[in-house]
Amino acid sequence: MEQNTENGQKEENAVVSEPQKQKKKIAMRVGFIVLALLFLVAAFLGGFAAGRSGVDGQERSLLWMIDAVEKNYREEVSRDELFDRLYDALELDKFCTHYTPEELTDVLDESEGHNSGYGLSLTTENGAVRVVRVIQNSPAAFAGLKKGMYVYSCGAGDAATSSAVIAYLNGETGTATLSCGFSSDGSDARDVSMQRAAYLASYCVYSDSDKTFSFRGDEGLVLTETGEGTEGLPADTALVTLMQFEGNADQEFTACLNKMKERGRKNLILDLRGNGGGYLTLFCGISAHLLRNAEGRAPLIAEARFRDGRVHRYTASGNDFYSYFSADSEVRVLADESTASASEALIGALIGYGTCDYGDIYVRKGEGLAKTYGKGLMQSRLVAPDGNAMMLTVADIYWPNGICIHDKGITEEDGAVPVSAPFLPGERDVFLESVLRTLP
Repeated sequence: MEQNTENGQKEENAVVSEPQKQKKKIAMRVGFIVLALLFLVAAFLGGFAAGRSGVDGQERSLLWMIDAVEKNYREEVSRDELFDRLYDALELDKFCTHYTPEELTDVLDESEGHNSGYGLSLTTENGAVRVVRVIQNSPAAFAGLKKGMYVYSCGAGDAATSSAVIAYLNGETGTATLSCGFSSDGSDARDVSMQRAAYLASYCVYSDSDKTFSFRGDEGLVLTETGEGTEGLPADTALVTLMQFEGNADQEFTACLNKMKERGRKNLILDLRGNGGGYLTLFCGISAHLLRNAEGRAPLIAEARFRDGRVHRYTASGNDFYSYFSADSEVRVLADESTASASEALIGALIGYGTCDYGDIYVRKGEGLAKTYGKGLMQSRLVAPDGNAMMLTVADIYWPNGICIHDKGITEEDGAVPVSAPFLPGERDVFLESVLRTLP
């Protein structure tokens, strides 16, 4: 989870996004680096000798080292490169990171659902390139790409490696073409073409036994019928896939619950597989509809506990479970090892208020223990006056019942139901099919 602070004053609450790529970490004190950067700026502006006056030994040594590298290293090292190395040193765990002003702008735009590009993410599995994520309402979604597809080749038939496909997509200015399919041997290969574009990202999909509805639109997102229903879903059950706590996911989720109510479904399967988190304001909005036994207008949904003993309580933005569900409604959750952060916090709120119990949580079982990711930390996004930003881990997150699942996750040992299935679906979703077979 994340608490955002701009220039040390303005605060916005957020849940950290999905686990970020591990980078090289250097064990330096944050205060040491920040002070060093401040004095380094002074040194550049007023001369090195003036900039280091009044600096204590460690900071002075760092400034001396930077000055020595610039003047004497066998190869020229730019000031930007030196700063990049210092920024990397701030990444004390895998959830900390640095953003340039341009990167921060992109992050903020995407957090509001204003994306650009193709709208897909790739992974490598046993040497094969596969699609691990397709953002709804994106060029990739309209082109027919689906999660779990193999990418056999790109462009004019170049063999697909993850780096080659990414380089091709990043460099393509016209229409990008990928050869894709669901068979590991490429026997069902077909060309998929898409044009890089700006788009409004969508993060929720509604489905029942008869129809599927997705959010579509250029100026605004509208829940639109996009296909047949999900085979095997009971007639009284809706399936809502929540892919990320980003954009307008809270409004989309509310629209999906209204569609569920309109179409006469009383039970819900909430699919959080692959959902690594998002913004806390959206978590607060979504939780408001799902707390069965909560009391009051703003039930507690999480606590952030800081090292100095402070506790910040996060509450749902409402409490209207019975506007969408009845007393005998059942809520079940689908999860996997990439279900993290806000998703785990949402599961904690559902368990804490009796919406469901561990036996209603279905978690993918691979080779080891069936478990979710296990992230119970909060980050603050600190923005400097020059537009650079730093994401820093600042607190532990606890469920309403006092549990912190960091480095543990939600597991079959807790009572969650293990489901043996591939991490990525094929043409058939083996995980979902397995769950549906257990339902009455």
